[in-house]
Amino acid sequence: MIRSRIWRDAYDTDPATIFALDENLKIVQCNPAWDRFANENGAAQLTGANVLGTCIMDVVPAVLQDFYSAAYQLVRRFERQWWHVFDCSSSNTSRSFQMRILPGGAHGLVVINTLLREEPHVEKAAARLEEYTDADGVVTMCANCRRVEHLSQPGRWDWLPFLLNANQALVKPSLCAFCFAYHYPGRSRV
Repeated sequence: MIRSRIWRDAYDTDPATIFALDENLKIVQCNPAWDRFANENGAAQLTGANVLGTCIMDVVPAVLQDFYSAAYQLVRRFERQWWHVFDCSSSNTSRSFQMRILPGGAHGLVVINTLLREEPHVEKAAARLEEYTDADGVVTMCANCRRVEHLSQPGRWDWLPFLLNANQALVKPSLCAFCFAYHYPGRSRV
């Protein structure tokens, strides 16, 4: 854990959502912005006190685990920061964040998620749900950008914010072609 005074001075007043990971990638500290974000998004059960000790890889979608695992290893190996931009939208709000992963001492890491853009979703014509669900009522959603695969038009992924609140048993995580190419450049899809 980062010494309390250093953490407090550096991160407690920062509006970015910041957390520290130990050498086993378990969450060991969160700043107040973490709690604000959880509460503002209806997820009080995910405030810092409730997630301490959770391995971050246990909550990363399987299709993104190689990507984040490699990022954490690169930061540790070269002791240099790594960053990327990701989408973290809700059903009402479109958001983009920049994630920075920094060495945190003793093989730990500090992750800083800075809000880049936040705006209400633009209203679009209602989508026909049957164009996106398979015979079992399951949709394929990109684990990164959260767009949903259109079944009759291969390669088409649409933004359907109302599905962000769907029962997760009815959502099959995947990566759209754009996000796959971004996260795994040079690799081909199997």
